[in-house]
Amino acid sequence: MNRIFFLALASAGLAFGTAPAWDTSGDGLLSGTYNFRQVMYISDGSGNINQEIAYFGTIGFDGIGGYALSGSNTLNNSSGTLGIPANGTYSVAKSGYGFLSDPLAIGQSVYFLVSNGILIGSATENPGSNGSFNNDLFIAAPATPAFNTASFNGAYTLAGYEPGNGTPGGAGDWLFQLNPNGAGLVPTSTVSGYTALGPSPVDGVNNASYSFINGVGSFGIGILLPFQTTFYYPGQVNLYMSPDTNFVFGGSPNGYDMFVGVRSTAARTPLTNSLYYEIGLDDDASQFSSDQTANIDTYYGVFNAFSGAAIGHERLLYAGSSAEGVTYTTTYQAGSYNGPANVGQLDPSATVQYTVGAGGIRVGFGIGPWLGIEVALPAAAQTPFGSVYIDPTGIVNTGSSAPFTAGISPGEFISLYNGVNTGSSSTPCATGAPFPTTIGNIQVLVNGVAAPIYCVGSGNTPITFIVPYEVKSNPVATIQVMNGAALSNIVTTYVNKTTPGVLTFNPVGGIGFAAAEHADYSLITPSNPAKPGETIALYLTGLGSLFCVQSTQNGPCVPPVDGGPTNPLGDTTVANIEVDVAGFGSTSIPYAGLSPDPGLYQVNFQVPTSAPNGNDVLAIVGPDSYSSESLLPVAGQTQSPATAATAATRRVLPRLNPSATAKGTNPQ
Repeated sequence: MNRIFFLALASAGLAFGTAPAWDTSGDGLLSGTYNFRQVMYISDGSGNINQEIAYFGTIGFDGIGGYALSGSNTLNNSSGTLGIPANGTYSVAKSGYGFLSDPLAIGQSVYFLVSNGILIGSATENPGSNGSFNNDLFIAAPATPAFNTASFNGAYTLAGYEPGNGTPGGAGDWLFQLNPNGAGLVPTSTVSGYTALGPSPVDGVNNASYSFINGVGSFGIGILLPFQTTFYYPGQVNLYMSPDTNFVFGGSPNGYDMFVGVRSTAARTPLTNSLYYEIGLDDDASQFSSDQTANIDTYYGVFNAFSGAAIGHERLLYAGSSAEGVTYTTTYQAGSYNGPANVGQLDPSATVQYTVGAGGIRVGFGIGPWLGIEVALPAAAQTPFGSVYIDPTGIVNTGSSAPFTAGISPGEFISLYNGVNTGSSSTPCATGAPFPTTIGNIQVLVNGVAAPIYCVGSGNTPITFIVPYEVKSNPVATIQVMNGAALSNIVTTYVNKTTPGVLTFNPVGGIGFAAAEHADYSLITPSNPAKPGETIALYLTGLGSLFCVQSTQNGPCVPPVDGGPTNPLGDTTVANIEVDVAGFGSTSIPYAGLSPDPGLYQVNFQVPTSAPNGNDVLAIVGPDSYSSESLLPVAGQTQSPATAATAATRRVLPRLNPSATAKGTNPQ
């Protein structure tokens, strides 16, 4: 067989001791009084929004893991207001990734990311009670300096979302272009928007007034929708600002909306080639016409911007995947960010208009019927410390380059970049199985246990190692590098069931062609494409835990021996894996398990007969993941570019079919 990538398994028989704790060395990143706003939209299993909550005010962080709240809340479909705890706890890693006890859902957490003092997050991984789903957004920014009328001055782009009580025509989003004069007046503004029933008319608000009381801004806006007799956004709205005034957010004190905004720049503002933290909300309002559902999702995560493309890895709560959090990827051209900052550009799926403003902050506005808002912050630069250091933002899936915030899974290959004293210039690699747990003086510890290492490098050449299978016994994993007797800092992340990452070749801007073979073992390339209906082999990492099935072809079932060669051709398999090509699901997956090459996963699947001609987006679906960061050349039916693009890029997560568990032996 043509060996695409030679890897090995983790060490066997390693017993994990005390469950690892979350890294709290970044608690000091949050300290002092912050303004905040949290909105929560509670829906049933079909997506119907049956309750909306808005909570806003101040939150005081003590810098060591505790917070105190002072605020007001509004609640629909119920009388009165919520009884919200006055205090809570939080934990932040040095990377800025953390969580806090959810004020609106006792016993649950808001997962957040912090960059330059701004906190953005969501509790999207947590299901509600009795089959309900909690979708929320949480934003906070320091309440100092004392903002005043002069603070709000210049051109701003604001994007907002209103759920509209979950009724047809009620939900909508809007995009404002404001020009406050720093003296309490907005001489001119323009607004456009969409509802579940279509676009709202372009309108403007002239000579609107605003003011600041105790550092909180308030201004009046009103958008009259063509389908309603009441104002969509009536009266005054609260406005909060970041210390540098480049970022604003807020909403109505009497409603359940949320808006985010950024100071506009005169020049075209592209994204830099770096990591961004983001949160957002998607609402498929097209379903209102059929079953009155909202199909709303909120998410948090990161995206990597490259010279040719951007790859996002978001975590959301998805009703179609057994009510658990799903990490999914989106891929689009980075050039979509190069439009004028006060106009933005559309991504290829024609669903989001992006604006990049001062400080590199990006806001997004959904183009109906795909409603919603997004905000992305450039991740704060990490400062190395100690004699050995690993950069949290440099820990990625070897196949997909998904960063540490996407979680890790048992058996996954991880690459570690940007380390200090974490390698050698000779870049030694293991020569065969079993892989060593020490190369040179370097060890990688996962939950305190030495992991098998494939390569140790330096500079742009990473350490590549394997997550031990035993990591599944804990919800949190710690990653640390040891150079001789010196230990690095600890990076913590969550443990997922699956984190698929397809191995690729000839990557361009982070996107490459999938490492896949025809039945004759020849590599699938644009000049040697796959054919619809053909069964091919795909090589990847991150399919998670294994179980053993009896194989009459290969003798008794033998569990994988960590660190040694695998029992080839089908004695170990993984369950609940699906494959999509250009949005079309494969109907036949005869095998999903380990490759004959140690440590490498392999999926044999039939290319869907409807797969279009060209370089199609390939997606791997697991019980808690949806990864689509690679391309598969297909010699299929010719479709119009618009049809093919829509099929390949729509953010639709397929519902898993438990009866379609992929298992069996490798037909090759």
